[in-house]
Amino acid sequence: MNILQYGNNPYFTDEFNALGHRVFRAGERADCDLRLTSVISAQRLCDICAGKGFAPDIFFHADDSCLPHLFYVEELKIPSVFFSIDTYCHVWHGPYSRAFDRVLYAQGEEKEKFPEHAEHFPLFAKKFSPFESRKEWTENRRIPVAFVGTLGHKNNPDREKFFTLYKAFMPIFITKGNFEPVFRQTRIILNQSAAGELNFRTFEAMALGCACLADNMPTDKNNIASIFTFGENSLPAYPRGDVAKAVDYSVHWLSEEKEEALYELAMRGRQLVLEKHSAKVRAARLDEIFRELAAGSAVRDRLNTLAERRQAVGRAYALLAQQEVLDLSLRRVYAVLQKKY
Repeated sequence: MNILQYGNNPYFTDEFNALGHRVFRAGERADCDLRLTSVISAQRLCDICAGKGFAPDIFFHADDSCLPHLFYVEELKIPSVFFSIDTYCHVWHGPYSRAFDRVLYAQGEEKEKFPEHAEHFPLFAKKFSPFESRKEWTENRRIPVAFVGTLGHKNNPDREKFFTLYKAFMPIFITKGNFEPVFRQTRIILNQSAAGELNFRTFEAMALGCACLADNMPTDKNNIASIFTFGENSLPAYPRGDVAKAVDYSVHWLSEEKEEALYELAMRGRQLVLEKHSAKVRAARLDEIFRELAAGSAVRDRLNTLAERRQAVGRAYALLAQQEVLDLSLRRVYAVLQKKY
């Protein structure tokens, strides 16, 4: 199949290619196959692709926290899939998802924001460390605790304070950028989410052989219990924002008497992500979804319910037009789009 992927992050490009698909990425980054510099219709994007010798069979919107610069997605004549990741900080995702034939959401607690047929589609890891013996793990893991990420992120204003307090009581290596070399040398990755969500770092740390100490709590609401088990393949979670508990857990699991247990937990976590939560596994499920949509009546069913769907998408643009953090000119564009709906 020819997959037209909208979004800056090439989440499954390699995996799709390995399955025999062709991928054409459209987004705002320079490394996309087509760099978008203005708001255009989804059909116009398809026409541009066709003019470049790529006739899309599937439209796949892979959320990377960017704004929707495509409109009239609900009118596409090809099947469409929306993968929502950062739902917690994008209130428009829910109504906007009504433009698509199939909706996937990464965060279990966001289920109620999407159509009834939406599918929970957890995050994943792309890079894995090889299996390590106890001796290899002990020798390779010279960094006791680490964090790789942005401290002053606008969507997570409490992060810098949390890590500043943690560092006052417990040594921790903090950096940003390429996480892979750091994770391969670390025993515990201290994770801190923006809103209690399961973020990429959870899966990336486990895939690279680290024990993940996260602040996500195992509740039925977010389906964490269906993904991994705290204390078995991920360290017991500390209450969100509780620096003292995060320090206590770190000291406990880094003690000499817990070294064997920490190693075994890290290896179980790595194996779990490799088997069930890799980009390869997710791409295989997407392949099934794409083929189901191509063989079914999804497009016809969507086009037969355009009025209802357009009302929902109009609400999404109304929400975007009201976001004061956005550039005024872009808010005006969304206001104009809202009126068109």
